[in-house]
Amino acid sequence: MTARSADRTPALAALVLVTGVGPLATDTYVAALPQVERALHTAAEIAQLTMTAFLVGLALGQLLLAPVSDARGRRRMLIVSSMAFTVLSAICAAAPDAALLVAARALEGLAGGCGVAVGRAVVSDCYSGREAAARYGTLASITLLAPVIAPAIGGVLLLIGDWRVVFVFLTALGVAMTAATLVGIPETLPPERRTARGLRGTAGRMAGLLRRRAFLAAVAIQCLATAGFFTYIGGSSFVLQGDLGLSRGRYSLLFASNAAGMALLTWVFRALVRRVGPDLLRVVGLTVSTGAAVCLALYAGAATTTRLAPTWVLLAIVVGGMGLVIPATTAIAQNAGREIGGTASALQGGLTFIVGAAATPLTGVLGVTSVAGMGAIMAVLFLASAGVLAGAELARRLGRSDRPGIARA
Repeated sequence: MTARSADRTPALAALVLVTGVGPLATDTYVAALPQVERALHTAAEIAQLTMTAFLVGLALGQLLLAPVSDARGRRRMLIVSSMAFTVLSAICAAAPDAALLVAARALEGLAGGCGVAVGRAVVSDCYSGREAAARYGTLASITLLAPVIAPAIGGVLLLIGDWRVVFVFLTALGVAMTAATLVGIPETLPPERRTARGLRGTAGRMAGLLRRRAFLAAVAIQCLATAGFFTYIGGSSFVLQGDLGLSRGRYSLLFASNAAGMALLTWVFRALVRRVGPDLLRVVGLTVSTGAAVCLALYAGAATTTRLAPTWVLLAIVVGGMGLVIPATTAIAQNAGREIGGTASALQGGLTFIVGAAATPLTGVLGVTSVAGMGAIMAVLFLASAGVLAGAELARRLGRSDRPGIARA
């Protein structure tokens, strides 16, 4: 289906900015952490807390603020959150001490998270079926490139100036995001389609959505697969550099190439989804990622010496499969709760983000230092995700699912 109303069609560039600012603001700043520690005369743990505060804010912004847009409309929420992101980035740039920087980063993340989730809701307001899925694929492909290009942007900025220049850049990005929202995103949720205001109304919408088997299954599949993926993100630098002896440069090349492969697969998703639908592509992506994770665990566990080439190939396949899983599960979850798109976006985005963040330090918490151990954790989580998918499909075939399906546009 094409846009419901031509005069309410949002500009793609504006949606890319509001949904992609979170990953970009996260990874652009990573290289500046040592400078923050020295410049503000603080401990390394406090410098890292400025990153953690932003990530927590990003999750809470999705969970707490996006549902409000179901009652108050999308455009106002996006304009306010974009302006807030801009002002808070400027405050970060001028912060005289670590305490203010941590607080400003948390609020900056809150504003960014609101934009990410409400931006997804805008898509569900204007598009349906496979056309909506294709739009999610486009946004995902661009968003997933952020972890690849953001560290490079941060490195260039640090050649120009100190860590404050990074936040000057984010301030400029916020100005561009605000302008793009004002010009390119009209109100997509008319008053007659809005829901009850207030905390009770929001809680009721969330509770009702979590009782829908179709939505809950989609979110569970996404959370478990994302946990497996984030185990790789959080543990691969320690495991691969320790177990395989990779240099920092070779590890960066491995990580960047895998991320680029995942972004490429999201473009494949966009090219195919109008013809085959997101359900099949989710099955393919999850099967590929799960199979590769299991093969990695078996190979590394059985090998006398774990070698880089097969490890790299299997990890690339795991990550590449997520390029299909992420946009497909996003589209399926949003379709299951499309009449309250803000709440659906908040729950599926916020819960996935929280689970992913919790899984990031798993290898460290469990004391895993080998490729075999990391592969085993990833395999268990991906198998659990595949198990939920198989159970949901069985329930649907037996007629016990309320899953609406995604019809051809």
